[in-house]
Amino acid sequence: MQIMSAATISDRLAKKARRIMADCRVSFFNTLPNSYGKSFKCLQRVITVSSANDAGEASEKAKREFERLEGVPNWKCHAQFLQVESRPIL
Repeated sequence: MQIMSAATISDRLAKKARRIMADCRVSFFNTLPNSYGKSFKCLQRVITVSSANDAGEASEKAKREFERLEGVPNWKCHAQFLQVESRPIL
C-alpha cells in the first residue's frame, strides 16, 4: 500500500480540478418590439462551448464563433446581448 502525504493528495486534487472544464451554452439575443410595441427577447443563435475553463472564457470563444458564423466583424452587429449558462463536466 502506497502512503501519500497531504501535500501530494492536495496537488493531485488541484490538478484534477483544473482539468474540469465548464460546459457552457451561450445564447445571443436581440430585443425587438412586438405588434403592440412591447419589447421581447428574440433568440438569434445558441453556441455550446465545451472547452472553456469558466463562463468568461466560454463567452469570448462563443463571441468569436458567432462572428465567424454570421460573417460580421463584431458580434454586436447581429445581437444586442448574450447570456451564459454553465455547468461543470464531471
